[in-house]
Amino acid sequence: MSRLRDSLEIELRTALQTQAELLRRIERTADEVEHDFAETRISRDETHELQKILDELEADSGFLQAEDLDGFDPDDIPRLYERRRAEVSSELTRIGYRDWDEFVMQTRVFAVKNGLEPLAPFDTMLSDGDFERLKSESYEADLRWDKLDYLFVFASGILAALSDLLLVRIPITMGPGEYVGQKGSLLTEWLKKYNVKDKDTEGWFADWAKSLEDSCKTPYDRMHAVFDEGIEEIPGMGGRTHRLQSLGHDPVLGFIFGVHDIMRGTITGFSYDGKGTRLHELFSQPTGAAIFDPRMDRNFMVRLIEAVLKHIGHLVSDVATPAGLPAPFMTLFQGINAGSFGEKGRSVGELARWMYLNGYDFRHFLVSGITPAVIEIVLRAYIMIRYYSEHGETKFRVAQNPKYRSMLLTAHSVAAAANAGKVALLQGNPLAINQAEWMAFLRYLLPHMKYWMFDRDRLKLEHMDRINEEGWKELSLNSGRILERVAANDWNVVPLGRA
Repeated sequence: MSRLRDSLEIELRTALQTQAELLRRIERTADEVEHDFAETRISRDETHELQKILDELEADSGFLQAEDLDGFDPDDIPRLYERRRAEVSSELTRIGYRDWDEFVMQTRVFAVKNGLEPLAPFDTMLSDGDFERLKSESYEADLRWDKLDYLFVFASGILAALSDLLLVRIPITMGPGEYVGQKGSLLTEWLKKYNVKDKDTEGWFADWAKSLEDSCKTPYDRMHAVFDEGIEEIPGMGGRTHRLQSLGHDPVLGFIFGVHDIMRGTITGFSYDGKGTRLHELFSQPTGAAIFDPRMDRNFMVRLIEAVLKHIGHLVSDVATPAGLPAPFMTLFQGINAGSFGEKGRSVGELARWMYLNGYDFRHFLVSGITPAVIEIVLRAYIMIRYYSEHGETKFRVAQNPKYRSMLLTAHSVAAAANAGKVALLQGNPLAINQAEWMAFLRYLLPHMKYWMFDRDRLKLEHMDRINEEGWKELSLNSGRILERVAANDWNVVPLGRA
C-alpha cells in the first residue's frame, strides 16, 4: 500500500510540474501579447486618420493597373490562418491522452524535452504571489511581532522595572544589621502612617475599622488552643506573628481556612519551636469558640454567609494595624521548611517570617503592585488601540490570544529579571523581592507553557481548517456563477409540456 501511494505521488508530481510549466508559458505569451498590443494601440484620432486614408484608397481603386497586383496571392491569408491553427492544434494534441498511464508518459516526455525536473518540490510550482498569500494566511503570521510591538513590549517592561527600583524599593529603611542604610519606600511609609490602633486617628475608615474589630471577632485571631485538659499555648505565636502563622489572616487563603475556622471554632496555621524560628508543624486546633456543626443546623447557607461577612470584617479591621495583614500566600510560604539562603542560612519559611516581621505586609504588597500595573496599563492599552484600529469594534480577550499573551509575558519577564537584579544590587535583601510582579509573571508563564506543549498544534490545525473552509465556500460560489453563465448563454431551451 505504501509503495502504491509513493508511486502515485511521483506520477502526480510529474503531471503537476508539466501543467505548471504550460501555464507559465501561456501566461508569458499572454503578457507579451498584452504588452505588444499596448505598445501598438491606435488612438481614436489615428483611427479616423487611417479611415480617411482607406477611403481615399478605395476612391482611387479604379486607377489600379494590372501590374500593381503582380505577385499578390489572395489565398495567402487563409493559408496563414490554417498554419497557425495547426500549430495550436499540435500543442493541444501533445497534452491529449486516452488513459492515465499515457498522460503520465506524455508529461514525462514533455519534461525531458523541455529540461524540467519532474520530481522537483511542489512549492516550485507556486508564484511569488502564491508565496505571499501563503505567508499572510499562515498561523505564524497572526503571531508575528512588528517593530512597534517590540517597542511597546520592552518600553513597558523597562518602565515597570524603574517603578520597582524607584517607587517600590523595600518596605522600611533598614537600621543596623546586615542591610544597614538601604532606603525604604516612601509610598509604603505613607500607607503605614494610617494606624487604626492609634487613638488620635480619626475618619470614617478608622471608626468603621474599630467597630468591626469589636463585632467581627474570630477564633483564628486567638493565640492558644483549648482542650479538655486546659489551655495550651501555640508554639511561636505572639502578638506580632499570629496573623502570619494563622492561615485565616491570609488575604486569599483566608476565604477558605478562615471561614472554615469561624464555622468550626478552630485555628489553623503553622507552629514554630520555642524560639519562633524553625517551623514545627501545620495544625488545626480548637479555640473554645462556639462550634457550628453544619449537620445539625438547617440554616447552613445562612451561617456560611455570616461567616464570610465576619471574615471580611475582621480582615478590614486588621489591615491598618501596626503589623498589618501578611501578603497573599506568605502564610503558605512559611510552610516550606527547605533551602538555605543568606549568611544565616534561612529556609524559605524562615525568610517569609523574617520579611513579615520587617514590614513586608499587605500594604507593601499593594505598593509593589504598581510594577505589574504599569505593564498591564501601558501594554494592554497599546494592544487594544492597535487591535481596534485594524479590526474595528470586535470583542477579543487579550490574555487568551497567544500573540498578546506572549507580549505580556515578555514584558513581565523583563520586569521580573530587573527585580532579580534589584535583589542582587541590595546585597540579596529578600525585602526587595517584588511578589506582585513575580505572581504576574507566573500568571502568564503557566498558560503559555500549556499553549506550547498542548494547544499550539491544535490551534494551528483549527486555523488551517478555517482557511480551507473559506476556500471551499469561495470555490463553490464561483462554480455556481460559472454554471449560471453557461446555462444562460449556451444551453438549449427545452420547452416542456409539448408532444
